[in-house]
Amino acid sequence: MDRRGFTLIELLIVVVIIGTLAAFGFPRVRRGLEASRVSGARIAITTMNAKAKALAVQRSRTVWLVMNGNDVLLVTRHPVTGVLDTADRRNLYDAYGVTLTSTLDTLTYDPRGLGLQNSSTSVTVTRPGGFTSTVVIMPLGGVQQ
Repeated sequence: MDRRGFTLIELLIVVVIIGTLAAFGFPRVRRGLEASRVSGARIAITTMNAKAKALAVQRSRTVWLVMNGNDVLLVTRHPVTGVLDTADRRNLYDAYGVTLTSTLDTLTYDPRGLGLQNSSTSVTVTRPGGFTSTVVIMPLGGVQQ
């Protein structure tokens, strides 16, 4: 008699082996995802800084990069009406689940796209579990990671 297929014991052994491998692999995958969220938030801050500089040149006016809690905003003032205009806004907690701390809460860029800060600004991104990353924005607006 010709029997084809697997016995129940063979299938259970395979399932146990796969379960054991998955148990060892999931924590590493989780740590990688957590680290990538912090990295994504760091890249978002860098992008918003570059956007602020470009917006200042494009609109030929002063632009403020405001870090208010976990919100990062690009704000300009209309030259005729004087009304503040929020050009872009990102909540880093909603997007990446991170908290943001900064040595300065507002960075100013003149119409030439140059920063008007007197010193470097450190922006630290933190995610629960010990994942942190820091972006340093230089006085003229350059980024050092």
